[in-house]
Amino acid sequence: MGDGPGHRDAPRGSPAAAGAGGAPMKARAQSFRVPAAIPGIVPRLLVVAFVAVGALVLMPFPLWQGIAIVLAVASVLLPVSMAAWGAAACLPFGVLLGEPSIARTALAVLLVHAIHVCAGLSLVIPVRSRLSLRVLGASLRRLAVIQLISQPLALGIALLSGRGLPTGVGWVAPIAAAALVLGIAFALRSLRRADIARDERISEVAPSPGGANVRGPS
Repeated sequence: MGDGPGHRDAPRGSPAAAGAGGAPMKARAQSFRVPAAIPGIVPRLLVVAFVAVGALVLMPFPLWQGIAIVLAVASVLLPVSMAAWGAAACLPFGVLLGEPSIARTALAVLLVHAIHVCAGLSLVIPVRSRLSLRVLGASLRRLAVIQLISQPLALGIALLSGRGLPTGVGWVAPIAAAALVLGIAFALRSLRRADIARDERISEVAPSPGGANVRGPS
């Protein structure tokens, strides 16, 4: 029957509003699963793990160890508080106040950078979401490239200062120099690829001289 003056919608819950089999119709929540992903809370937990390792290994004072770990735990609950970066800042002080050591310096450079990466991810990834390993791989590649540059530089400064160096480590200098050159090469390659991708995006949205660039037949 068509709609007429006497036609009214069936009230909710009546048989006319029921679906097949007489069951009320319900809206289904739409969701999708990301393959090869980790829970969104993992970057926050990694911040605590990295800070705890750095505080216990690098920090000689128990009070500052506790402060660093408390800040790391606070960053799990409230990433926007920037507490993770406060915890990371405690680690270099442990290196400066402790005995000079190449291994301690290298560990501090690695941990501070790793904390920075994980804290940055925590700012944009909700706890209940999932982080694709493919997306995480890009961050890991950038971390590796920066470490290839920063670790040789830290070692070179230690070699020049001559403090905290064990005997017979001169052979490490050529390896550090090679790693530095490799890191710079990877960094320049990444910058070039980023520039190419940016130029391609600009060319796609920029209007052509004859009118809008709709990529259709002229």
